[in-house]
Amino acid sequence: DYSITFLPASTTLNLKLYIEGYYDTVTSEMQPVKANQGIGSSITDVDDITVELRNATTFALVATTNAILKTNGTATCTFNTSYTGSYYIAVKHRSAVETWSNGSVLFSTNPVSYDFSNAANKAFGNNMLQVETGIWALFNGDTNQDTLIDTQDYTSWESDYLNSVFGYTANDLNGDGLVDTQDYTIWESNYLLSVFS
Repeated sequence: DYSITFLPASTTLNLKLYIEGYYDTVTSEMQPVKANQGIGSSITDVDDITVELRNATTFALVATTNAILKTNGTATCTFNTSYTGSYYIAVKHRSAVETWSNGSVLFSTNPVSYDFSNAANKAFGNNMLQVETGIWALFNGDTNQDTLIDTQDYTSWESDYLNSVFGYTANDLNGDGLVDTQDYTIWESNYLLSVFS
């Protein structure tokens, strides 16, 4: 007698991306934001991201998963079903502007890889910021996740700043564990640029 166990098919997407404010030009990596904000002690974990696959024609949501973004900009995203065809990749983060791939990405092999970080045109509408020569990052500052960096995000930041908030909060835009004027500078710059998803 023997038994056969069928494992469910899955799809792996290897992403590379950076988040503005978390990126350190001295190390050319991001800070270990989770550890800085008191969540664990990993020196390679930056933060959680949500990654979506969107229909290439209708833009409807096809699949979603969560992944850990690492200090070197990599994230391994595992979807619990096997997907083939072309999809837009959408990335969401608790304080970054939602960012989509510039075009649909073909899923014909497993794993699939996509690098947002090496050119502005990897994001739909070139909607990223150059943080170092040849390195691009998602805009940071949309702390209420309404797809726009505006005064509502400032109001949220100001409340945390006036209350000397530290730890795990979306208003810590540079990821050092404290809500302070360095975070305001990031918000203000993107607000003045009228950044939106």
